[in-house]
Amino acid sequence: MRPVANIAFVACAPFALMFTTIFATIFTMMSALTLSACSEGKTVRLGSSDLYHFDPPTLVTELASGMRSDNPTLTSDLLEIVFTTDRQGGTGGGDIWVAKRDAATLAFGTPVPVTAVNTDTFETSSAIAGDGLTLWFGSDRPGGAGGLDIWATHRTTRSAPWSTPENVPALNSTANDIPRPPGQGSLVMPMASTATTAANPVAGTYQTYLSVRPTVGAPFGTPAPIPELSTPTRSTVDGFLSADGLTLFFSTQMVSSTDGGTSANDAGAADAGAAATKADLFVAWRRSTHAPFSVVQPLDDLNTPDDERDPWLSPDGSTLYFTSDRSGALNIYTAHVRPR
Repeated sequence: MRPVANIAFVACAPFALMFTTIFATIFTMMSALTLSACSEGKTVRLGSSDLYHFDPPTLVTELASGMRSDNPTLTSDLLEIVFTTDRQGGTGGGDIWVAKRDAATLAFGTPVPVTAVNTDTFETSSAIAGDGLTLWFGSDRPGGAGGLDIWATHRTTRSAPWSTPENVPALNSTANDIPRPPGQGSLVMPMASTATTAANPVAGTYQTYLSVRPTVGAPFGTPAPIPELSTPTRSTVDGFLSADGLTLFFSTQMVSSTDGGTSANDAGAADAGAAATKADLFVAWRRSTHAPFSVVQPLDDLNTPDDERDPWLSPDGSTLYFTSDRSGALNIYTAHVRPR
């Protein structure tokens, strides 16, 4: 990143940073900045040496496969990981699998398919709730609004069976719609959609939307775009929203006009357009849940010329799970966050 300026957000003062272009400007951000944490009366430094940095990533070998394995999300206690894969043993077309362990410091056990939700159609983008009692996923099974739809299944305890999946109509369109785990106190889902709208004028390009519900267990409302992160030349997908709603991890990739706007592998499917570029991981911040995301940083410690996507940060902020095809097939990696 080439430094543009040193910018300070002084405690509880209005933002001074404005974007005249979306990604052209925010992807060449400042070398040092300061962001006020007004609720605690302190200032958090996010400067050149204090942005997110990571130790070298490690392949989660017990989950690795020669076939695609991606979209990892975990329960808050880190004892269950749910992901999607094309490996043998499923029902075909892409399936949701789960692996468990007895302690967060141990390796995961042998993964198994989540048979209650898998069909012979395409299942993708599994997103498990922190308490492990709700699982959202994308599927092109019959009964949806069209394309990939968001479905949900529930269970009463962690050892109980999953219920019959139900379509979530408030989150779906006639295009492709995929879920992500809710953040901001489990009340806001950073889902993605290829629906053609004013915020997403290029058909087939995934953009991230925020859907809000008033309480846990209540229905989600109509998804709202994130204008400051939306651009027709890039997909913005795989959102992970922090518990306080102020930090958003996501993946993004350039979309070539020669592929009709379709971004390869966005929902874990086979390449829909070979002209699409590889994805990279980014993180964005905002000052409050009512403010726009105003600072964006590429995760250069993790990004390679290959695909990096599907970020999921542990509740204590110490470990980022993500997927990459740096070793061939898409597989799941972890990287420890270096303290700021």
